[in-house]
Amino acid sequence: MKRDTVVTPPFRSGRTMPRREFLKALAAMATAGSAGAHLLKSGGALADAGSATAFPDGIKSGDPTPRSAVIWTRVAAQSSEPVAVLWSVAEDADMQNVVRGGLAEVTAATGHNLHVQVQDLQPDRWYHYRFETAGVGSVVGRLRTAPEPGSSPDRLRYAFASCQQRTQSYYVAHREIARENVDFFLHLGDYIYVNDFATLSVDDYREVYRRFHSNPELQALHAQVPLVAVWDDGEFYNGVDSTGDPARLANARQAWFEAMPVLNVKDRTFRSLHWGDLAEMMLLDTRQYRDPEVPPNTTFAGLLDAQDTTFPPGGDMLAPGRTVLGDDQKTWVKRRLAQTRARWKILGSSYDMAPWKLVDYDTPELRAADPDLQKNGGVYVSNEGWDDYQDERRQLMRHIADNAVSNVLVSSGHTHFYKASNIQPDCDDENSPVTAMEFVSGSLTADPLPTEIAPLELLLLAEEIMLGANSPYLRHIDLLNQGYVVVDITPEQTIVQFRVIDTLDPNAEAVTRGRFRVRNGVPGIETLSLDYEPIPPGC
Repeated sequence: MKRDTVVTPPFRSGRTMPRREFLKALAAMATAGSAGAHLLKSGGALADAGSATAFPDGIKSGDPTPRSAVIWTRVAAQSSEPVAVLWSVAEDADMQNVVRGGLAEVTAATGHNLHVQVQDLQPDRWYHYRFETAGVGSVVGRLRTAPEPGSSPDRLRYAFASCQQRTQSYYVAHREIARENVDFFLHLGDYIYVNDFATLSVDDYREVYRRFHSNPELQALHAQVPLVAVWDDGEFYNGVDSTGDPARLANARQAWFEAMPVLNVKDRTFRSLHWGDLAEMMLLDTRQYRDPEVPPNTTFAGLLDAQDTTFPPGGDMLAPGRTVLGDDQKTWVKRRLAQTRARWKILGSSYDMAPWKLVDYDTPELRAADPDLQKNGGVYVSNEGWDDYQDERRQLMRHIADNAVSNVLVSSGHTHFYKASNIQPDCDDENSPVTAMEFVSGSLTADPLPTEIAPLELLLLAEEIMLGANSPYLRHIDLLNQGYVVVDITPEQTIVQFRVIDTLDPNAEAVTRGRFRVRNGVPGIETLSLDYEPIPPGC
């Protein structure tokens, strides 16, 4: 049997099959010489106790479509020989009413990672799945299908976050996300953090994924909640862009596709997730095609690296032609924005899209007084975000305005800080329309804690300075807390909650420190509630 070849018993559409009958049907189809034949001889005897040994990285499902989803695991292997894996999908958590299943082989060529795109499922449903090998079963996980095209679901609830270092922090945010009753978890990158100098080969990258996957809270989250994933720079090396060493970039891409429950279509991660006519999520690749960042040329208050546009190379931030997306991806996202029939359009961006200034050189008063004023000039936070590519951001926002595209939301990560911002083609023009609303998540873990960098009073002052320099489009900023974001979308409105947690407390629970609303057809973020009190770490 070839790698990832699946032998599937003859299910009739819509029929469930008892587990024992499923195994018998599969055994009848398997050839006597199949490497997986021994899996079927026991007639269904299964030991779950060795799950962590046989499947040390846990299991994941992801990329739901109306009729399919991807399931994933990695099998521990003691040799280079192919390993046979039985997979099954059932309606019940006891895995007795099997609806799909098959036999596959994994090899060392893919690090013994297994991906199965489970087909012919019913839309808008939860299922359960499991893997088995050598008489040992994995834990039972959950997968979800999306609503049918043309259907009108009344709700989408998802969580998103990024940046999960393995440090002194606990993965308590992951535990809390698993309790949020979300349809899926959008991970916006920095899923791993590699060594910038020593992580080079495919095996190097695989080993980092295995180390991160060993966290039990991460495994529990993935078993419970489907994953939708994109990458940032932690999956490659710090500051990665299109000019990196091609061999190393290829190794990093291969390891990411091996480790994520996504289908590899020519190494392309930009793609859409559809939720009936309620929402379309357009997932962006902000790393593989981008020009190098504009390096910092100053510091702010001795704490933050910054870019001042008045002297080199800061002015390059405003230069035309610089790209995040590359030509093909830019054409794709513009087309999707203009053509989608979904009520809500969501851009998933690894790093923040809205402007983030420390000092504003282009106020309405200064612009009115000086016609030769440098447009959008200022001192910007240096964080590799869309501020480094302002011409392309303006193009994208003008495209939204010119095509009368409404209800555009942006879910972003990378900064380790929470932000809520309106986005305009020209943030310094009072008459420029609001074309998108962005929400940025804090980090899943803390490295380091902000209060280890600066005193609490100085951080609170910095928040006030940033709110002033980015008024009125920046609606909220939180430099102190870690956690994630929960988004509830209905036809009438979207509610966004900033859920923060003390990552140094193993028993911590998430609390809401910011709640926002975007109304259907009404551009702009409405603040419903804010709690500025920081959570003291380790309490």
